[in-house]
Amino acid sequence: MGFNFQSYYQSHLKLGFIGSEGQGKLQNAKVLVIGAGGLGCPCLQYLTTCGVGLLGIADFDTISLSNLHRQILYNPEDVGKLKTEVIKERLPRYNPGIKIQLHNGLVDISNVLSLIKEYDIIVDCTDNFQVRYLINDACVIAGKPLVYGAIYQTEGHVTVFNYQQSGNLRCLFPQENNETIQSCADIGAYNIITGIIGSMLANEVVKIILHHKDVLAGKLCQIDALTVTMKQIKYHLSPYSIQKSFNTFSASIQSLEISQSALKEKIKNNEGLFLIDVRESKEHKAFNIGGELIPLQSLLNRNSFPFSQNDTIICYCEIGIRSLKAAKYLSSLGFKHVFNLHGGVKSWIS
Repeated sequence: MGFNFQSYYQSHLKLGFIGSEGQGKLQNAKVLVIGAGGLGCPCLQYLTTCGVGLLGIADFDTISLSNLHRQILYNPEDVGKLKTEVIKERLPRYNPGIKIQLHNGLVDISNVLSLIKEYDIIVDCTDNFQVRYLINDACVIAGKPLVYGAIYQTEGHVTVFNYQQSGNLRCLFPQENNETIQSCADIGAYNIITGIIGSMLANEVVKIILHHKDVLAGKLCQIDALTVTMKQIKYHLSPYSIQKSFNTFSASIQSLEISQSALKEKIKNNEGLFLIDVRESKEHKAFNIGGELIPLQSLLNRNSFPFSQNDTIICYCEIGIRSLKAAKYLSSLGFKHVFNLHGGVKSWIS
C-alpha cells in the first residue's frame, strides 16, 4: 500500500496561507540546517513533517548521553553514533516524501560558501559564536536568508537575517565576544525552551518559503519560558556590517580590482577573457561592454558555470559594487583568476 500524501497533508491543505499551492512551494524548497542538537532536532522534525522537499543537515558531532534530554530525535541506543547518520535514518520515518542530504564535518572558512550554495534558506542551530559569525558572513556574501536561533538557560532568541534587505548578525551584535559566551554544556539548558525555539525556527523557514508578510526580519524575538513573556527588539541594516562580512574572507581572496584602462588593454591584445555582466537585463540592453549577462542573484544561485577555474574572468556592473560581490564569491569557490571592473561601466564611458 502506497503512502497517501494527500491525506498526510490534509490539515495544511485546509489552511488559507498554505493550501495546495503553498504545499507545493514547501515541496520544492531546499533548506540547510547547520547544527543537529537541541535546536536542530525540533527544527528538523517540523520541517520534515511540513514537507520541505530537500533538507540538508550539517553537523560533525556524535551523540552523548547528556544530549538526550533536549535533542529529541535521539535515544540511548544512539549514544556514540554520528548525529547526521542517525537523523538520515530517522527523519524519513516521519515523512517518506522528503530527501535528506548530509554534510558531515566542521563548518569552517574553507567550506562554508560551497556548503550553503545549493540551498534556498540557511538555519543556524549551532552553539558556537565564531561559527555563527562565519555562517552569517557567508550568507551575506551569497545573498541567502539566515534563520537564527539561540538559547540561554530558560531564555530564547529567534530572528531572520539577510532577508529583503534586513540586517544581519553583525548589525545586531557588532562585537564578537566569543570568549565570554558560554555553551549549553557549560551553563545548562532548559529542554522546554530548546523545543520552543527550534519549532519557531521551523516556523520562520515556512513563512519565508510561503512569502508570508510577517517574517521576523529586522526583529529579534526574545522569549522567557518561565515567565511566559515575549518581546521584540528592532534592528536595522548597517553598511559597515556588510563590509565586515566581506572582510571575513578577504585573507583568502586575491586582489580583485582591475582598472578600465587595464581591461581595455587586455581586450585590445586579444587576451582570453570571460566577461560577465552581473546587472539586470534592462541595464545590459541599455549599454554593455560585451560578455555574458548573468545577473548577480542568478550567479549566486547557479550550480554550474560556463567558464573553468583557470579562465580569466572579469565581472562588471554599473559602478562596481555588485560585481565585486560576484568576484569575491567566485574567488571563494576556487576560481583562480577573477577580477572586478573598478568603477563599473560608468568608469568605462567617463
